[in-house]
Amino acid sequence: MPEPRDITVLIVDDDPVVTAALHAQVNRVLGFRVVGIAHTGHAALAAARRFAPRLVLLDLHLPDLPGLEVAHRLRQPDQPPTDVIVISGHHELGAVRAAIQRGALYYLVKPTRAGILEQTLLRYAATAEQLAAGDRHAEQQEIDRIFRSLHLDEVARPKSISPATEQAVLDALSSVEEDVSARELADMIGISRATARRYLEHLAERGQVEGRPRYGPTGRPQHRYRAR
Repeated sequence: MPEPRDITVLIVDDDPVVTAALHAQVNRVLGFRVVGIAHTGHAALAAARRFAPRLVLLDLHLPDLPGLEVAHRLRQPDQPPTDVIVISGHHELGAVRAAIQRGALYYLVKPTRAGILEQTLLRYAATAEQLAAGDRHAEQQEIDRIFRSLHLDEVARPKSISPATEQAVLDALSSVEEDVSARELADMIGISRATARRYLEHLAERGQVEGRPRYGPTGRPQHRYRAR
């Protein structure tokens, strides 16, 4: 079985101090490797053609071309396919919207802490792994999970929430057509009712699960849950 290859990264920023810091931060993240650094837009396009990086970390302020123009040109047929994450000092929502329109997968504001960059790169790697089987058909629930894996901040998960159990809950909810109660979910995956309810409430707060009361004959509501 072939060894997994590193995700190659091109860093584009006109400030040598910033590029040096990003170079060190990226190379510390397991599974990533910096293959090039560019300080201008034209140099970035040339480096992209030369190194064909999987990912470009792109500043919006460059001395010769706007960063958004670079992002646009990176998506042209004569350029190797690559993904873009913007790292910029611009806080304006207009800049964020424009970056998304040019195909940026994510937007980080300078100065970027190493921990935030690492989490973003790891989420990107997880998403890339899920998309590796490009010819396979995917159901809506799996597509939703792929988008969540890229954009939900794993740092915000409480310590009491296990990623493995969280995924088991999501998989169980996706496998049934009807909504379920905490007790029914607990029986499905072999956890306690209290644990099931804790995970369901956590996922409902994050918008991944929809919960609603259902009133029985006695008028006392039972909370039911389903995957969004």
